[in-house]
Amino acid sequence: MTAEASRVGLHDHERFLQAYPPYRQLDARLLAALVRDLEVEYQPSGSSRDLGSGLFVVRRGELDLNGETYTDGETLGGGVRTGTARAMRDTWLYVLPPEKAGRWLALPDLQQFLTSALATRLERGGLGTNLSSVPVSEVMRPAQLGQPGMTVQQAAARMRECRISSLMVPLPGGEFGILTDKDLRNRVLAEGLPPGTPLAAVMTAPALTAPAEMTAMSALNLMFRHNIRHLPLVQGGQLVGMVGTSDLLRLQTQGVGYVVQDLLDAPGRAELVRHARLLPEYTANLFRAGQRADHLARLASYAYDALYRRALQLAEAELGPAPGPYAWVLLGSIARRESGLNPDQDHMLLIEREEHRPYFVPFAQRVEALLAEAGLEACSGGVMASRHTYTLAQYVEKMHDWQRIPDPQALLNVTIFFDPRVVAGTLDVTAGKEARVSAGQNPAFIAHLTRLALSHRPPLGFRRRIRTDRDDTLDLKTQGLALIIDLARIHALQVGESGASTFTRLSASGPSLLHPDTREDLLGAYRYLLDLRMELQLGQLEKGRAPSTRLPLDDLSGPQEVHLREIFKLIGRVQSVLAPQVGGA
Repeated sequence: MTAEASRVGLHDHERFLQAYPPYRQLDARLLAALVRDLEVEYQPSGSSRDLGSGLFVVRRGELDLNGETYTDGETLGGGVRTGTARAMRDTWLYVLPPEKAGRWLALPDLQQFLTSALATRLERGGLGTNLSSVPVSEVMRPAQLGQPGMTVQQAAARMRECRISSLMVPLPGGEFGILTDKDLRNRVLAEGLPPGTPLAAVMTAPALTAPAEMTAMSALNLMFRHNIRHLPLVQGGQLVGMVGTSDLLRLQTQGVGYVVQDLLDAPGRAELVRHARLLPEYTANLFRAGQRADHLARLASYAYDALYRRALQLAEAELGPAPGPYAWVLLGSIARRESGLNPDQDHMLLIEREEHRPYFVPFAQRVEALLAEAGLEACSGGVMASRHTYTLAQYVEKMHDWQRIPDPQALLNVTIFFDPRVVAGTLDVTAGKEARVSAGQNPAFIAHLTRLALSHRPPLGFRRRIRTDRDDTLDLKTQGLALIIDLARIHALQVGESGASTFTRLSASGPSLLHPDTREDLLGAYRYLLDLRMELQLGQLEKGRAPSTRLPLDDLSGPQEVHLREIFKLIGRVQSVLAPQVGGA
């Protein structure tokens, strides 16, 4: 049954279409013309409809096409989503018949929407500077050179004259030394050295350098990893510039970047806590300004890294120097650099010798208490260093045990402890990384881990409707993000990727159970879920509530519900493809 749209009792056609992609991209004139070409078609429950030509939008009801469910606001046809659809209940469709559809399908917005991958359709534009796409060469400043024969007084005068905080010193063999204002403070003034002290006696040599072609985000990551604030840049073996953490963080204009330096320089507990408690609101401000949640999570993670490092330093100042090397290892979302506005404490501590444990137990407790005061709640599952301190040998043994005996508890431990990132400490943890990555060479273990991932299904119920808990909420963490994290972890183990980031893992190439196109769609879905979580938590903050990941389904807009259904259907399809390969149901 077909009729002109204006003759049916559905009179808000433009308003309806404006709520859904890709029609919300059309200007008012084009949208009005599109509506004039529409027809409305009724399909009673149980009837079938060939979608081989033309364009179709579900106005109200539900269609099943090739095993996928489409409901309000979803578009079919267009030469892409074709086949015979079955009405699962009484359904009204907007229809552009073939003779009218051609001119509309030629529109770039509609064409791109229909033909692009899910990852592209879920993209959300950002207004802020993305350090992942900015070459560090666009941020660098000229490097100033000194000479090895200079005194520290001459070097300090040169730095004051040029208004710089570092001075480079050429060395034989094409390497460089570096003197920073921190060196002058800690190695000269604090040690009472005379002004005539040779520059070569207090500078750092050789200095760590990096290629000028790397991205700003990679440069920032490198500096935080090596705990330095100045990075000389080279090109073709020549020194071409200098970049500091302040130069990179200045690109972020609303606060998250600046607080990193405040955290690192905090003289005591009170100042550290005060700066740390500003982080959620600073991050929220950047999201309001248009930054994507995945970029903000990475940026905020550098601030949380600074918080951890300074907390560890303050604990050592109270208890005295550590008796041996250690590695403070972050776990969970903060280790993956993917946390929201409410990261909790997930970490463990690796030490060199068992006899050092009496020092490190109170050490970990002091750090955890300070972090809690700074706004990072204790892990509800107790995954914290005070309860999880291991020698490196013990940690390696646990890695191998969990792979040999993949019982439910062992597999649960894998999902917790296989996403590590060292935030501070000098202990060499290479053996632990090798033991973890070796799991990818154990087919039986990968099969067990995959079956565990498949046991957590996306929240789609009868007729592919989004299923909520009894309080009519959806947990974006456990019912969305975690499902993709599990798939990414399996792919990373198979291809030997040791990084913790879900983005790094899904981007890693190599033979695995996940096709490259599937991984691209999962990346887009993951970004969208991070954005949705940020929007949810931002709204909670504005209402004076603690951030959580529980989303009331009634709070979703029409497009958001459509996108969520697409994401959950994608995850379901991936799980259905993987199940037969590992003997799952």
